[in-house]
Formats: sequence, C-alpha cells, structure tokens
Amino acid sequence: MSTALDELIDVLSLTPKVGQHAFTGKGSGGDGGSGTFGGQFLGQAAAAAIATVDESKRLHSLHGYFLRGGKPGVALDYQVERVRDGRTFATRTVNAYQDDRHLFQMLASFTSDVPAHEFAPAPPLDLTTVPGPLSLPTYEALMRSLDPLPLPASWALREHGVDVRVVDAPWTERGPSPESGIRMWIKANGTLPDEPWLHTAMLAYQSDESISDNILVPFGLTWSTPSLLFVSLDHAMWFHREPNLNEWHFVEQRPLIARGGRGTATGQVWQADGTLVATFTQEALMRPVE
Repeated sequence: MSTALDELIDVLSLTPKVGQHAFTGKGSGGDGGSGTFGGQFLGQAAAAAIATVDESKRLHSLHGYFLRGGKPGVALDYQVERVRDGRTFATRTVNAYQDDRHLFQMLASFTSDVPAHEFAPAPPLDLTTVPGPLSLPTYEALMRSLDPLPLPASWALREHGVDVRVVDAPWTERGPSPESGIRMWIKANGTLPDEPWLHTAMLAYQSDESISDNILVPFGLTWSTPSLLFVSLDHAMWFHREPNLNEWHFVEQRPLIARGGRGTATGQVWQADGTLVATFTQEALMRPVE
C-alpha cells in the first residue's frame, strides 16, 4: 500500500463523538486551492452517513451542496441526522462544520437491492480500444512532463491515494474526448481493505477530482486560471452497484451546458468489462474576474 493511499484512508476514517451521531474528520491539505477540496466533503460525509446505517443497506444516492469554503488543515465536524429508517430504505442528512461555520450539507439515501426488472446500458463505444491504464503514465508523471503546468503544483506534482491514468484531456497528446470531456482510468494506489464503505466513500471523494474541469474545456481554461472565479455549487451521485476500487474503472465525463455564470458537467464510472457502477453530476459557479 502506498503512503498516499494510507493518507487518503486516514482522511476518510472519521472519529466518532461519544453519545452522538457526529464525527470529526481531518482537514484537507495539498489540494492546490485556498479552500477545502470538494471531494473531501463528499467522501467524509458519505463515510459519516454510512456509519449510521445498518450494513444490510448500501448507499445508492447522495446530493450535496457546497455552502462555504473551508480552511485547509483545520478539522471538520460532521453531524448526522437520522431522517428515516424503513424496511428497504434509509435516509440521512449530513452537515459539515468548521469553527461553527456551516460549510456543506448532504442528503444521502440507502437501500437494500431486491430482484426486479433490469437492463444494462451500453458502455462507451471505444471502451475496448482506448489505451489501457498500464500503457499510460501516472498522473504525477504526466504532469511533470508538461510545461507550463495546467494545474497548481501542490496538486499536480504529488502522489495521490487514487491512481489516475488520464486517457483524454486538454493536457494530453490525445486532447479532450470527442464530447469535449476528460476521461481516465482509476483504481486505488495500492490495495484497499475489503470494506465496502471505504470503496464507496473513496469513489465519492474521487468523483470531484475533475468533473467541473469539463465545463472549462470548451473555453481553454482550468480551475486555476487567475482571471476566473470557479467554485463547485452542488454535486449529485448515484451508486448503481458497490464499487471495488482494487480493480481499474473507466471514468467518462463531459460538459453539458454553461450559462448564466454557471456550468454543469456529468460523468459515469464503468468497470473494465463495461458494467456501469455510478453516475454523477456537478454544477459550478464560473465568472470572469479582474
């Protein structure tokens, strides 16, 4: 297991508060921005909600709102409200605070899968022909080969807990995907314990890594462009099945629309065999600044 993966597991492993449905999580660091990385809120809030639900139910959807930016390096407090505990569904609200400032809110829903009508969506048409993950450089190696760097060095030039192998992006030889999106292979940077909550929370964390960047691809910008105010507003995610991040997954993302100072992008996570694992969508604020 890599040091970076150890650190990410530590970030997602919250400390419960005695006698409360509340938890404390580590503050973010090395994320390249002045505020808390949105994936940190998503992963930690998912972990907090999962910890309050019976193991017979799994997280199937989350809807989160980024209310305020957090301070990197400062601990985050999560308060979980038990909204509903039914026979096949459970609902939780999770609120994140830092120094008594309300930063993030999530509504999470859990369910027990039952036999029912099913159909399987078709995977990306070129899934079997895109470069495989092991033929591509690591994220850090890719970024070190670029001059100038498209993203802040504190994010781009460090090892990450999730092994990302970029297939299509403005900063690769292939460029963006045919739909002007960013696509990649992902898996744990090492071997994760066989604990479903951890794989789910880690995928929630990772889903924020580049989803909003897709909105900026048509304009030739990135989230670190100095003349741009760019922050995540909300994030929704549906888990169609439990992920196993010890295996490679293909992440396909694309922009949907940019209008009114906001932009929306969507993504899907596929197993290497073409099985759909998760779908996610994010809206971001995007405004020019002096």
